[in-house]
Amino acid sequence: ALKESVHTTSVRTKGRNKRGTANAVPGRGAELTGFFEDDNVSLDDLVRRERIAGVQDYDANFSNHILKKGAKFKMLGEDEDEAYALGWYEHADKKMDAKQRDEKKRRQEVNDKQRIQVNLERCTRCMESKRFGRKDSVVSTGQHAYLCMSGMNECILPDQVFIAPLEHVTATTELDEAISTEIRNYQKCLVRFFESQNPPRAVLFAESAVHRVSKDQALLGAGPHACIVAYPIEFGLLSEARAYWKKAFDEAECEFTTQHKKVIETDAKGGLRAKIPKGFPYVHIDFALGGGYAHVVEDVAEMPRDFMQHTVAGMCELTILDRAYGDRQEYRAAVDGFKQRFREGGFDWAQALRS
Repeated sequence: ALKESVHTTSVRTKGRNKRGTANAVPGRGAELTGFFEDDNVSLDDLVRRERIAGVQDYDANFSNHILKKGAKFKMLGEDEDEAYALGWYEHADKKMDAKQRDEKKRRQEVNDKQRIQVNLERCTRCMESKRFGRKDSVVSTGQHAYLCMSGMNECILPDQVFIAPLEHVTATTELDEAISTEIRNYQKCLVRFFESQNPPRAVLFAESAVHRVSKDQALLGAGPHACIVAYPIEFGLLSEARAYWKKAFDEAECEFTTQHKKVIETDAKGGLRAKIPKGFPYVHIDFALGGGYAHVVEDVAEMPRDFMQHTVAGMCELTILDRAYGDRQEYRAAVDGFKQRFREGGFDWAQALRS
């Protein structure tokens, strides 16, 4: 729909006017149309069209035209106006009549729906996906986000949980205000919850939005599902965490291989979205909502997939193979215990709204 809003027909190369419409003769009662249809388009409209629909590769279009014509292709003579051949350089979509465009749009919508269905069914964090095997581990669900215990094979610390949007997006920088607010509410509840425990604990919020896809692919449900992992650490470690993570980011810059060499400091007020533009791959650590560090990742292929979790493990003097729970029974008991303490302690903001 966005692309349709900027789509225009500039040429028509059917029938005897197959070199363009500069010399086209319209049918009875029809208006003369041709390349000059674009003449009345403002510069702002052209820029908007370029940003949304992209720029045509006219050389590629011309090559495709030659390949399509094969032996029938004939270059213009010296006395022929090149304006007649502009249609050769246009993409095929620009030459379609309304009926053809509608049919292509219909087929595209069907294909998109099928791709969305396939992609979402593969996602392990989309709650409607067939591969979502975490229903028993979900702690709380809001209108736009949910809180869930990390999987048994993912938990390196007791009571390790994650927050994820219900909508399939690849990074929290892509979220709208309503979803971001719900995620922030869960973060505030977790900070209070872990501080109330005996002994009290602090929580680190980590996000790795490195393996990104294009905006169009993301709209079709492709790419990883964004999530923020909450790591509850010993309260005394919080004062050391900033220096530890600053050093970890500095030492990892050779792996990031990015022009953005400086670690980006995020504050408690603006958070990550005030510092990292949409579409940029990044890693981010937040210290109990007291600010944190972010780093843009340029060479995502060189970025270790579990960089954030391995760094947390190192800070807590754990190996990358250590896990918080030894078996499924121990894990299930931990999930049930967390749910009870979180809900009965009055920390579930979503439950409070429903009651």
